[in-house]
Amino acid sequence: MKYILFILLFYPLITIAETSTCYGTTLKGHLENGVQLPAKGKNFVSYSTLGYLTGRTYVHSKVRDIVVSAYKELEKEQPDKIYKFAETGFKLGGQFKPHKTHRNGLSVDLSLIHI
Repeated sequence: MKYILFILLFYPLITIAETSTCYGTTLKGHLENGVQLPAKGKNFVSYSTLGYLTGRTYVHSKVRDIVVSAYKELEKEQPDKIYKFAETGFKLGGQFKPHKTHRNGLSVDLSLIHI
């Protein structure tokens, strides 16, 4: 009984790893279980706090893993550089103005910040 009570009390705090599913194309598609890229890391940042907070940085879960892994590799190879990711899409994908693409969780705008 004690364990059931613990689970019921803390269930909202437990994050269950979800796998995303993309449908259609980057031009005509949508996303299920989109995940948000981390706002920042040792060598990368989001393009905009407002853009991040308004949910414009969601991708397919595998895309998130690839992007984060790539930043870790870049950190080893080029530790003095900072990268920036920009808009990616909404949690559920779909129309994403002003972009014609970015609809199914597979699009990421990337750039390098020169410091």
